[in-house]
Amino acid sequence: MLKDLLQLELIMVLLVLTGVWLRRRGTITDQGRDCLTDVLMTVVLPCNIFLSFKTDADMETLRSFLATIAISVFVMLLVTVLGKVLYRRKEEHQEKVFRYGLINSNALFIGLPVIQSLLGDAGVLQQSMYMIFVRMFCWSYGLSLYTGVKSDWKSSAKRLMTNGCMIAAMLGLVMMLTGFRLPSFLDRTLGYASNCMMLISMLLIGVVLSEMDFRHLLRADVWGFTAVRLLVVPAIVLLVCRLFQVPYIVTAACTLLSGMPAASLTAVLAARYHGDSELGALLVAVSTILSVVTIPLWFMILQ
Repeated sequence: MLKDLLQLELIMVLLVLTGVWLRRRGTITDQGRDCLTDVLMTVVLPCNIFLSFKTDADMETLRSFLATIAISVFVMLLVTVLGKVLYRRKEEHQEKVFRYGLINSNALFIGLPVIQSLLGDAGVLQQSMYMIFVRMFCWSYGLSLYTGVKSDWKSSAKRLMTNGCMIAAMLGLVMMLTGFRLPSFLDRTLGYASNCMMLISMLLIGVVLSEMDFRHLLRADVWGFTAVRLLVVPAIVLLVCRLFQVPYIVTAACTLLSGMPAASLTAVLAARYHGDSELGALLVAVSTILSVVTIPLWFMILQ
């Protein structure tokens, strides 16, 4: 297992470095980056999520879904409280960046490839359930940190239900509960699209990292944030799961997902809504780089 984990890390690092190289030589432009992101979000990820439901349903699986959703609610409340306590003395344009970075982790571009590689389709099922409340929370309360506008849960629910990944999860759940299976040619088509996930995700991470000024990476507050994001939060989640004797697949998926680095939207929204965009980029860069160490660490602890 350790050998497989190290191989996965090397594959991810090489693909990320490829993204850095393609960005710096001008092959991936701003327009190209946006295009790759759209392809990933509208085609590749939905196909991957849908195919993960190609299994038989039983009561144990359904109960595990409820446990995962409950843990995701707990995680969002936890990071909200931590953000308010830890960063209450920061200037406003920095406070909202730190707090949003804690709330919105990179559970898709990094989390989904990692979960599928380490936990298989059973892990992807739990990841799909985990993201239901997380997406709604990030689109409502999380966004309000930047905009200053009161959270609109009705609008967030509408965005959630029309999101491609959510639609794929709902259709996949119907497939699992009914036992319906797609024709072979259609199943293989979705499979080919799904197989692009690791490549495109890691290339996009490389594009983000290529734009960092690495001379600014030694800020103490950035490293403190990274410790909370990658170590403290997943440690608390693992402790709670062990305390309540949560099944392994739920514990593993939720612990790993709660310990993912800050989402790239942390920097994007900071620039859009007059936050500290340089700080946002640093949070994304440092937490992403160090997650190469912490993700294998958590997986070995889970074993």
